[in-house]
Amino acid sequence: MERTIAAEPYRLTVLRDDPAAPILYTVSEAGDARALFASLPTPRPTLVCIEGADWDRDLSPWPAEKVFRGGDDFSGGAEDFLHTLLTKIVPAAEADLSSAWRGLFGYSLAGLFSLWATTKTDAFTKCASVSGSLWFDGFTAYLSAHPPLGQPKKVYLSLGDREEKAKNPRMQQVRIATEQAKAILQSQGVPCAFELNPGGHFQDVLERQRRAVLSLL
Repeated sequence: MERTIAAEPYRLTVLRDDPAAPILYTVSEAGDARALFASLPTPRPTLVCIEGADWDRDLSPWPAEKVFRGGDDFSGGAEDFLHTLLTKIVPAAEADLSSAWRGLFGYSLAGLFSLWATTKTDAFTKCASVSGSLWFDGFTAYLSAHPPLGQPKKVYLSLGDREEKAKNPRMQQVRIATEQAKAILQSQGVPCAFELNPGGHFQDVLERQRRAVLSLL
């Protein structure tokens, strides 16, 4: 079953089999979410895909300099987006659902946002950061000082083994930062798994997300 919900300025696509299944939220394109949902074995979780996010604004926890010459600076709007997620998106998506738990996962900057969000709310009991932008300026220091709230049941981190070969020197720190994040979370008593996949940042995106979802389940 698929349901589309307008939550201006965002658009939600809810993919579900069972209204009582675990709910996983992600910032993604609807087509990508449909492909992911179709790839999952049954019983499948409910997927809530959020479209319309400004990635450089909504998914960045604080302002930071851009990484690509033609791109925009990160404006640090994650606090506002998280507030919208908790007060508008979740209630709208779950109006006819009765899940026992919900999780949050994402790819790239959405993976950074997913992990950061656990330090601000205990609404998501599981989290996955898939090829997450954990190189983001100051993030690992922040995570060390701000443990996830509510003791998440699981955090899953993954990365491609060639992502550290990026040309940008900040992005080259991604493996170091991801391994540091794993160590920090484990020191904070959070169950955390880390998986290294072959390839660069844009390789096997669907399969990496599939593995993340299965790990959370």
